[in-house]
Amino acid sequence: MTALRHLLLLVSCLAAPATAVADELDSAVGKALFDRKWVQAPASTNSADGLGPLFNAQACASCHKNGNGARFSDINGVLGVAGFVVRLGDMAGNPDPVLGRQLQEHAIPGLMPEARIEPYLEPGPDGLSRMLAKITFNESASSPGIKQEFRVAPSLIGRGLIARVAPQEILRNADPDDRDGDGISGRARIIATPEGSRLGRFGLKATASSLAEQTADAAMLDMGLSSPLRPFPYGDCTEAETQCRGNGTGRSPDFDGEEISRQMVDMVAAYVAALQPQAVPANPEGERLLAATGCAQCHVPGLKAETGETLRVFSDLLLHDMGDGLAGSFPDSFAAAAEWRTAPLIDLAARSGKRRFLHDGRAATLDEAIRWHGGEAAKARDRYMNLPAADRARLIEYLGSL
Repeated sequence: MTALRHLLLLVSCLAAPATAVADELDSAVGKALFDRKWVQAPASTNSADGLGPLFNAQACASCHKNGNGARFSDINGVLGVAGFVVRLGDMAGNPDPVLGRQLQEHAIPGLMPEARIEPYLEPGPDGLSRMLAKITFNESASSPGIKQEFRVAPSLIGRGLIARVAPQEILRNADPDDRDGDGISGRARIIATPEGSRLGRFGLKATASSLAEQTADAAMLDMGLSSPLRPFPYGDCTEAETQCRGNGTGRSPDFDGEEISRQMVDMVAAYVAALQPQAVPANPEGERLLAATGCAQCHVPGLKAETGETLRVFSDLLLHDMGDGLAGSFPDSFAAAAEWRTAPLIDLAARSGKRRFLHDGRAATLDEAIRWHGGEAAKARDRYMNLPAADRARLIEYLGSL
């Protein structure tokens, strides 16, 4: 029996799973699952098979090393990205009828990946670069009317804080009809779950109401792992991809009849929830500038937990129209193409140029990220641009310390 199986059994046998000891064990096992490289089914290791048949990564840590976001490199002018994906959809948000929601760059032996993806940056006349990609399709190109949208893996640091924000705090800041006339009309996303209606708060479009939901969706979409929350053992393989669907699966009675159990999903979520951000430094001048520009209207510095504790998330967790410049390529069932959930200003360190910003990684610096803002954020962007150079530098330094 593997060490992981021992830990799984130990956690499941604990009489009081809500204790601190159980929480620590959940997080420890969750990290092992987060780092685990999954393999094709069937395999001798029943607790580690079920990968694919098509996939983008073999492990959560492939795109989120130590819980961080996508990693970038530039070798002789060639952009490298660990954690770059291409989403697919038509103008109504429907996935490609053959290729599904997302292009898959890898496949188990005997199958061809859907495409080869080579991201690159295209400089613009305004000094801002756009993220694009050269895509070489293998067996099937995308269907007519299907658009491509580029995304990079975000940092997972501080997501445990977001999970603890009281629902009423999110709803309190919502103003979908802009009744106060300030030009900002954040919308709360309501998601139907088996437990009832919940507020969406995770993901670039607030598409998940819990870390478990987000974990299960990423496991299915990026690695092809089914779970009780996402019972799709072929991952993003569509019915049109018959060869993909002809392979075996890793479904097992030991894991709720799926490839990973609900308990395993919850333990990965527990690990993510335990990824704490660094303490927010005291910086009255930085805080003043964040408020003076109007950035703090959406990047709300603190939201309260049910306990009354103030959580430093720097987001209202609402959807906002960010203008044509930042618009994606298609909507989803709730959010328009230009609507994005306010990104939490957590873990913004530049990491010696190995990270970039915004949903597709187009911005090399925080200054560039702000300059891309439009729509409801246009006034805040303009106030930032009109600051004296020294004040802009102070604000950027403060944001980079968060």
